[in-house]
Amino acid sequence: MKHKVTVVGLGPGSEDGLTLGALKALRQAPNVVLRTEMHGIVPFLKAQGIEYTSMDDIYQDGEDFDHVYEAMVKRVMDMAQSGQVVVGVPGHPLIGERLTFELLRRLDREMYDIDIIPGVSSADALLALVQKAGIEGLKILSAPEMTEDLINVRLATVVINMYDALIASDVKLLLLRFYPHDLEVFVSWQTQDNRLEYKAVPLYQLDRQRRYDHTTCMYLPPVKFERLESFDMNHLKQIMEILRSPQGCPWDKEQTHETLKRYLIEEAYEVIESIDKQDEDKLLEELGDVLLQVVFHSQIARERGAFDIFDVITRICQKMIHRHTHIFGDIVAENAQQVVANWEDMKRHEKGFATHTQVLRDIPSILPALIRSYKVQEKAALVGFDWESVEGAMQKLEEELAELKEVCSGSDQQKIREEIGDLLFAAVNVARFLKVDPELALKDTIEKFIARFEYIEKNANRPLHEMTLEEMDELWNQAKKLFLTKKHV
Repeated sequence: MKHKVTVVGLGPGSEDGLTLGALKALRQAPNVVLRTEMHGIVPFLKAQGIEYTSMDDIYQDGEDFDHVYEAMVKRVMDMAQSGQVVVGVPGHPLIGERLTFELLRRLDREMYDIDIIPGVSSADALLALVQKAGIEGLKILSAPEMTEDLINVRLATVVINMYDALIASDVKLLLLRFYPHDLEVFVSWQTQDNRLEYKAVPLYQLDRQRRYDHTTCMYLPPVKFERLESFDMNHLKQIMEILRSPQGCPWDKEQTHETLKRYLIEEAYEVIESIDKQDEDKLLEELGDVLLQVVFHSQIARERGAFDIFDVITRICQKMIHRHTHIFGDIVAENAQQVVANWEDMKRHEKGFATHTQVLRDIPSILPALIRSYKVQEKAALVGFDWESVEGAMQKLEEELAELKEVCSGSDQQKIREEIGDLLFAAVNVARFLKVDPELALKDTIEKFIARFEYIEKNANRPLHEMTLEEMDELWNQAKKLFLTKKHV
């Protein structure tokens, strides 16, 4: 025979907020236990002759909330051994009530029957008090568990369990990330005679109120688009939809995947430049520009019925989870090399490649040649087609240089081009062995060349075209020594 546990919502605190179903269950139960006696309904229960025990002593002995609720669940289980037990919890059992969650999670359904009798939540009472209706939707959040990803400024929100000024301060700081600082919010609490009172305050004063306790709640209104100071992906999507609408921007409406290609490339390079310059404010801006391109292309695809931004997000999330089975699955990867090997193996299976040549051909031909050659060599090395050490790659580089010297005396431009390509490919292989990105290395050299050339021009006593190569070379060497000295200072 199964043991019976009934969780009853005691309402917000007044006897008017206690449902008939809850009162009936409390009267008929052989064993009643309250999570806490710190609740306005307790005097009424005593007046009704309802006997109970409470679990307030567990709060005194528990090391932390995890231990507290573990002990509460154990007590309920022990009480249920001797007959049906009714567990009274504040408000609604399923709204911000961790004990209910723990009971549902921990009690074996083969051994226990669990009933839930709903009650009037503190959120219900607050909405009635301030006379607000969440027509578009309503979100209820528990203050101690609030995180950024739970916040939605489009919906009316009730925050419960704001039981002290410290919690209120944490909530305020979190909300100011998304809401206007002077947004009018409603804070409510229960008086000693079990009446609910509330006060309208600007958000920035949320943690400066006189009273906080287990009954303190807050109502946050939805925020209109025009008042927002912080935005999320949905807002960016909405802006792009407006710009592409019939009443939108003429330029944005004309764009296609093809016309936008150059902008995506430009924005990506600007991100790289901001990283190189260690300019975080610029990086912030440029990453936004790249994100805009992603949303732009997604909106164009959505208009054709192909996919939308949420499909894009879903696909990359699925890919990241699938390719990180050492995190989200049971495959073991003890180091970065094993991670890469697992990743490559999964990519081959996903794309249905039967040969390794298909893997090489899958590397986009539109990539800059230095990057593509690095990737091709990297993929080939995965099946053992590689030198044992950098010495072998260096020897190959010397061979290619010698072959280039041989053809330079002739007039066969195709052959010269071929040998230069071989030389560059071999140089990239040396860079790969030395774990140097050839694209970035060449970029650095270009910047170094320009800086040294600038030194020559600034320190020349006449126009450059009037100088001999020897004179310019002397200044070049001066610049070389100067920049070398600065590098080591």
